[in-house]
This record gives sequence, C-alpha cells and structure tokens, in this order.
Amino acid sequence: MDISRSPGEDTTPITSTLPCFLRGFFENPLQVASCIPSSSYLQRKLSSLACLRSAKTVIELGPGTGETTKALLQAMPGQSKLLCVEVVEEFAASLQQIADSRLIVEIGSALNLESILKRNYFASADVIVSGIPFSVLSPAEGRTLMESIYQQLAPGGAFVTYQFRSSVCDLATEYFGPPEKRSMVLWNLPPLEIFVWKKTVLECHHISHNTSPIKA
Repeated sequence: MDISRSPGEDTTPITSTLPCFLRGFFENPLQVASCIPSSSYLQRKLSSLACLRSAKTVIELGPGTGETTKALLQAMPGQSKLLCVEVVEEFAASLQQIADSRLIVEIGSALNLESILKRNYFASADVIVSGIPFSVLSPAEGRTLMESIYQQLAPGGAFVTYQFRSSVCDLATEYFGPPEKRSMVLWNLPPLEIFVWKKTVLECHHISHNTSPIKA
C-alpha cells in the first residue's frame, strides 16, 4: 500500500475557496464529503495517476470547488475532455471559472449519469473519478451509482475514488473485483484513501450475463 505523507512539501492556499466550500458543506452535508477543500497532497496523487495520461474522456463526480479538477486537467492530454458533474450550484459556478477549453461542467446528480453523458455526447468514459462520499449514500443509491459508473466506463477504463472510509470496497468489488491500487493520503484533513479499479473485458462479460439492471 502506497502512503503519501510529505510534510515538507508546499501546500496550495485554500483561503479563496474556503468560504464557498463551507457554505456548500453546511447547506448540503450529505452531498459534500468534507467541510474544507481537498489538500495539495491529494491533488498531486490524482495528477500522478497513469490512467489519466492517455485518457480521451474523463468524468469527475462531485468535484467540489475545483481543486481536484485542476489536478486532473494537469495530467490529461491536450485533446481530451473532462466532464464534471456537480450537484451544488455554487460549486458548479466556481468550476465554470476554470479557464480550460477541455472542461465541461454539468449541474446535476451523479445518479443521472447515463442521461448526463448522452446529453454531452459522451459514448463512454476512459476514466471516472469520484469524490462522492459513498458512506453517506443509502444502499439503494450506492448500488445505483456504482452500477451506472460500471456501465458508463469503457472496457479497459479505470474507476478512481477517494474516500474517508473503505465501505466503497464492498460495493465496487461486486462489479470490478479487488482494487488494482490503494493509496493512503495522510496529509489531508481528514486523512483519506484513493482506490483504483480497472474494468476488464472478462468483468464486462460476467456482469452483463449474471446481473440484472438496478433501477433507481
């Protein structure tokens, strides 16, 4: 297991986005994972993921005010597209201030992922990154979201999520099998863990023939 803890590194100031983030957290406590933005350590871990370097289409679920979004854009190729799905309107407004032609911001629920992708002419995604806290979703919502993530991910694609709790593992393993990689980010408040799963052709065949669609 990889552990990220580098107290000597510089951190990115969060004072400019903190008021917006706090309002979003207190107004939407079940949809926002933390009361402060993601740390620069988490941003560096995300931007170092190999799966992003060749991705043509990336989906980010629950990006917040854009700290992780900027990290993803930094790692992605120049001709790629990043579709951010954010339910908190004030957060979405902050995302729309990011000056990058590759970025598309959609205000809506990740539970409607299939229709959002169709509306933005995304056939599928090479990488799906989620900051949504699965631990606060109901069992039905969690299964619906994971089913949608699996279905909208291209074969060979990667599902990446960062969580404060590991409860997402039971849900994701049902679809993807064991995670390919787990990384602790201790220098985050609170500390969290990054999980990476890959969607293989074998898994695609197994899921399509042995499970029935989960309806919202």
